[in-house]
Amino acid sequence: MNDDDRTKEALFRHAVLGDVLSRKLRWGELRPWLVELSQKTFEDHRGSPRRMAWGTLEEWYYKYRRYGFEGLKPLARSDQGSSRCLSPEIEQLAIDLKREDPGRTASLILRELELSGRINRGQISVYPIQRLLRRRGLSGPRMEVDVASRLRWEASMCGELWQADALHGPVLLNPVTGRPQRAILFGLLDDRSRIIPYLEAGFGETELRFLTVLYNAIARRGIPRRFLLDNHASFTGHDLRVLCAKLDIQIVHSRPGDGPGKGKIERFWRTLRAHLINRLDLKTVTTLDELNLRIWSYVETQYHTRPHASLSGKTPLEVWESDAEDIRWVADHSRLEEAFFGEVERLVRNDSTVQWRSVFYEVPPYLRRCKVRLRYSLLDTRRVSLLDGDTEIPLRVVNPVANAHRSRNVSTQPPTEEKPKTGLNAPDLILQNLIRPATDRKEDLCADNKPGKDEPQGGHHE
Repeated sequence: MNDDDRTKEALFRHAVLGDVLSRKLRWGELRPWLVELSQKTFEDHRGSPRRMAWGTLEEWYYKYRRYGFEGLKPLARSDQGSSRCLSPEIEQLAIDLKREDPGRTASLILRELELSGRINRGQISVYPIQRLLRRRGLSGPRMEVDVASRLRWEASMCGELWQADALHGPVLLNPVTGRPQRAILFGLLDDRSRIIPYLEAGFGETELRFLTVLYNAIARRGIPRRFLLDNHASFTGHDLRVLCAKLDIQIVHSRPGDGPGKGKIERFWRTLRAHLINRLDLKTVTTLDELNLRIWSYVETQYHTRPHASLSGKTPLEVWESDAEDIRWVADHSRLEEAFFGEVERLVRNDSTVQWRSVFYEVPPYLRRCKVRLRYSLLDTRRVSLLDGDTEIPLRVVNPVANAHRSRNVSTQPPTEEKPKTGLNAPDLILQNLIRPATDRKEDLCADNKPGKDEPQGGHHE
């Protein structure tokens, strides 16, 4: 029994003795009153019916007269903080087992103590071990010292920090593949106002899909100053990092496996799933357009206009509008679209093609075997062009079948100078080496270098 329970019990005793305590009784009048109370049934703070003997009521009465309200509180156990069924040695062993492996549960510790013969099977239950671990701060799957502290925090203004994440939605029919596929919802949430800049369901959890959602979010709600993302591949790509550097957005990644680190958007996902996703009629909602229509209907008419307890009773839309002056709005949407282009260097093949993202594009023939710079859209994979100086040349996907019937401009080779003849030819030299070993050729060479009969010893002299 903790202090709160002891206070509630004292209040119950005071309520039972209420009439007796308020009266000025003469000698011999106390006992009849207490006997009358002992015949009644009372309901305590736990909702349990109770009847007390008149002697118990008399004890409460005199304790209250002597010590006041504190005298009605039950006395704490003299052995509080220690277990009656666990010896000090078993307590210390259970603590050491938990510290040795924080993943050990109370039931596993009890089983190991029984298997080792330290206690008899069925001698104690698991509850004394649970209470022991709780008192020592060792309860839960990990010890408290191993758990990082968490503090309630939020951004100082709207647009300072956006949280982004993905949610697995219902299974719908993908018209491209003709097969059922789970829809993936990409969404962003402003940390200060809890407003949803943009949210969209689609097929695939890729960087391209997230960049499309991000473009629409920035066009509607301005440019944030920071992103809080997890470590999924759709949030760690090269194109996203370059884009954020262009727009002066800092990327912050949460620790792997730390879902509570992005608690605000995780809470929004839970609300969206409870209020909408789990209650969809999949016989009616069969396409992505129908799903997105219902999602935005809920976000705009319910979520944005409903007071939030974490916003002191204000709605996300009210908080967002109050900080509208601090938001980095997009002044020129054409420049925003220019930022959603990337560049990459590639080598043109001898067949006048270049490969980008597993697709072959056709380039002008004069650029064969040259390194060229490609410019591609982050929002549309079909928009790929080649930068040749100040000229941007749109590229098209290669059609090998059509190229088989295209005419080719074959230019004649200009006349070249007469080539010198050295008399050396690799195939002939290999054959000569096979027929006449190198030792024979050396002897012939030495014989050619010996002085003739008419020549003096020592070779030619002038």
